[in-house]
Amino acid sequence: MRSRVMPHDLDLNFHVNNGRYLTFADLGRMDWFIRTGCFQAARKEKCMPVIGDVTARFIRQLKAFDRFYVETELLGWSEKWAYIQHTILDKQNRPAAIVVVRGMFWSKEKGGMKPVDLLAATGNHSLTSPELPEWVQKWEDSLNTLSASYKKK
Repeated sequence: MRSRVMPHDLDLNFHVNNGRYLTFADLGRMDWFIRTGCFQAARKEKCMPVIGDVTARFIRQLKAFDRFYVETELLGWSEKWAYIQHTILDKQNRPAAIVVVRGMFWSKEKGGMKPVDLLAATGNHSLTSPELPEWVQKWEDSLNTLSASYKKK
């Protein structure tokens, strides 16, 4: 996905606000969902995309009217969650930020749609997840620990 930084994307330091990078990732993810058929397959099941967790690494600043690109990649999935990485690149193709999300498609009636079922519904025949990078596995473990600690309260 290609875009350009607009003045409303800026913070008081006149560079892109940290939260706007998450919005850029959202736009990249919706573009990816539509292009891969995931969005259409999920809508047939009356499911909508939801994000459970996000982590971001801010690398270099983007300023007003800078061009940028969002590259979106499915890192892999577990039984419940899909892991998607968004790399926001400046006009020199250098990373400005990396945003990784853990998300799913969910419906009020049916709950979460398994990533493998979603991919199967798109006609994707590669239904075995690539091995998640070690840091993503550790991130998943820490998120599960965090969730469990709050369930005890």
